[in-house]
Amino acid sequence: MKFTITNAGTDASMPRTYHPTPNDHLSEAFSDLVPDKYKGTDSFLDIVTWNIRYFHDRDRGRVQRVLEILNALNADIIVLQEILEGSLEVIAQGLEKRAAGYYRIAYGTTGGDQRIAMMYDLDWVRAKETSSELFGEEQVLTPDGKNAFPRLPLLGVFTCLPSRESTSLEPFDFQLVGLHLKSQRGGGEKQRARAAERLRLWLIKEASRVDADVILVGDWNEAPDAATWRPFHELEQEGKALFSRINDRDEISHLMYRNKKEIGSRLDLGVVSLASAKELKNPPEAVRWKSLDKLLASNPNVKKIRRYISEISAGVSDHMPVVMRLYLEEQS
Repeated sequence: MKFTITNAGTDASMPRTYHPTPNDHLSEAFSDLVPDKYKGTDSFLDIVTWNIRYFHDRDRGRVQRVLEILNALNADIIVLQEILEGSLEVIAQGLEKRAAGYYRIAYGTTGGDQRIAMMYDLDWVRAKETSSELFGEEQVLTPDGKNAFPRLPLLGVFTCLPSRESTSLEPFDFQLVGLHLKSQRGGGEKQRARAAERLRLWLIKEASRVDADVILVGDWNEAPDAATWRPFHELEQEGKALFSRINDRDEISHLMYRNKKEIGSRLDLGVVSLASAKELKNPPEAVRWKSLDKLLASNPNVKKIRRYISEISAGVSDHMPVVMRLYLEEQS
């Protein structure tokens, strides 16, 4: 199945349907969330995955916060989940106005108002073929007939230009799969397990049709050490991919409150084929909001922690971006 690609214009203005959020006092709190270590660089290929939680383009304040965060990250490719089709144009326009890049956008066709989308910066990245959704609707089912992929995985085949400082490197070709697996509401274990089996089969049997490395990123909705991911643990043991070694279970990428020592979990994960491992500068690493670390350092009470999670979830998202960084220059 194909998915729609759009290219934001250079002089487009924000849609007139925008309206300010009532009593929007959050802008200052979210103006400087991203630590410097995650901010973009021309020396590496940065791939970001982020579930922005029911993102649409009508809430002007939220749009501006997301825009400023993506501007700070300045990633070459951004894989997003829970996106309303057409809502990222204003983000692409805003990034262009800030000289952060010229982004092209691809939206998936499944998931209703919560689709997977990809944005890639044309200064650094080229699509080598028309992107597509893997497997097709209702083609991968659990034994009890449930759809393993409520949102079909999005596959893009890209080439990334080497760093301008590089004089000898060739462009880096790779297949990128964006994922948003079944949520934990109502269980979902069988659907996620079936999805993992099918993705493993695709990686070892079908991905080889394209002579390019393979990277899978997205919201997996379960921690990396879960038994659900047995197919990827086996691939890692067989020396065919990296999974548990590059996804730190103790990191937080999804905010939620259980107790003062457990305020989140790691649900946003990545997989790289062994061929890609040599290009890996930093594994998928969750962006810890600066304001979160500041809050926790103050020894807050439960009420303050809950209020922070509520405000950050409503004002931006209950997920934090995850950044994977790959080399674009000669390694010393």
